[in-house]
Amino acid sequence: MTLTVDSVIAGYLRLRVQKQEIEAKAKEQTAAIDANMDKLEAWLKLKAEETGVTSFKTDHGTAFLTTVDFANVADWDAVLNHIKTTDAYDMLEKRVSKTAVRAFIEMHRTVPPGINYGTKLEINVRKPAASA
Repeated sequence: MTLTVDSVIAGYLRLRVQKQEIEAKAKEQTAAIDANMDKLEAWLKLKAEETGVTSFKTDHGTAFLTTVDFANVADWDAVLNHIKTTDAYDMLEKRVSKTAVRAFIEMHRTVPPGINYGTKLEINVRKPAASA
């Protein structure tokens, strides 16, 4: 069989459609698993709160709480105006810099204009380390 530009493009497009179909099926199948994992994480977080602990270590693995900062923009105009007027360009990334926002809050005891800021506890689960 001789390859032609047309046959290669046709083959490529067929493969792309196959890939998209597989990815769609995988996403659908993993959605239920993700939902169940979210429920298990919520149960572990609740159990940690109830018992006043920050981690659980079992034969099957360890679950532990971590604090995760988040910062997102509620009002870009307000944020950009604040950055320009205070020369706080270190806050700019493709997203708002959590580190710079946290530093601003620590220094000024207030959240910069246009920013939603908070922390949340997340639960992490690891399988046990292999024995030596």
